[in-house]
Amino acid sequence: MDCIKVRDKKQIITVAQLAKEIWEEYYPTIITQEQIHYMIDTFQSPEAIENQIQEGMQYYLAVSGEDEIGYLAYATEKDCSLFLSKIYIKRNFRNRGKGREMFAFILAQAQKRKLKTVRLTVNKNNTASVEKYLKMGFSITDSVVKDIGNGFYMDDYVMAYTF
Repeated sequence: MDCIKVRDKKQIITVAQLAKEIWEEYYPTIITQEQIHYMIDTFQSPEAIENQIQEGMQYYLAVSGEDEIGYLAYATEKDCSLFLSKIYIKRNFRNRGKGREMFAFILAQAQKRKLKTVRLTVNKNNTASVEKYLKMGFSITDSVVKDIGNGFYMDDYVMAYTF
């Protein structure tokens, strides 16, 4: 599996399409359909992704052979940590070690930048992901509720992996 840096409009559109496919398949048991659509439109549309990249977010397509299997995004924070904003994998490629490969890529990015911590937020009701992060060595460091607009909230755990 390779992680390819998103650099052009075509790749941005591919990420947005993956986001729509993955979110609509994965999240209906965790958040409402209305919130899924709002979050895709607000945070994972081609325009939103392009704006995030311009603000310093690094997006990567995860590719296995000829297949675009998912994507990830991260940013370096002022406190010398890497914030893993997004890591998503298509259903057919889950539970095949691809998430661990993507995580290894993230760790390598953090180490290359001499960062001591990888942080992320995960929905408290996303128990499968919380369990996987705990197994990979993350710990829960905080709990946050964030107003994301339009009457929707993100009710998340903050998790950290320290080198």
